Amino acid sequence: ASKLVQSAKFTPRGSRGVCRFVRAADYSASDRYKYFTEANKETITIPHIEGTKGISNLEEILSVEGLDIIFVGPYDLSQSLNIPGQVQDPKVVEKMREVVNISKKAGIAVGTFVDDVKAAKKWIAQGVQYISFSVDVGIFYEACKNVVKEVKG
Repeated sequence: ASKLVQSAKFTPRGSRGVCRFVRAADYSASDRYKYFTEANKETITIPHIEGTKGISNLEEILSVEGLDIIFVGPYDLSQSLNIPGQVQDPKVVEKMREVVNISKKAGIAVGTFVDDVKAAKKWIAQGVQYISFSVDVGIFYEACKNVVKEVKG
């Protein structure tokens, strides 16, 4: 987690590589000091907790200054619990709730991935503030499937 913050932020908060000749710095037309300060404010850090080892070390991870959001990956978590893909299994849900509760106590927002609206609503109700909803291919697939179903009647 500390390496993440170090890599994402400019000095004094980190050691991110410096190149002012990029679009974010207006190809060097912007005031360089303003760019570094603004980039530090606007760049968020989101470590992903995707297994039981990460959860076991969560309090230590959360103690790192500069983290903005903790993201828990339910599919990878299910795999680390030896039940790959079973993201609704009580073991996965329990571990995800553990991440939410520990992160809330530390004052860090929590994010997760969901496949459907029902899961999004469930995790928002549990205190998750950042939802990564499906992927473009998955959303497109579901839309096409629904069109075919509707056309066939």
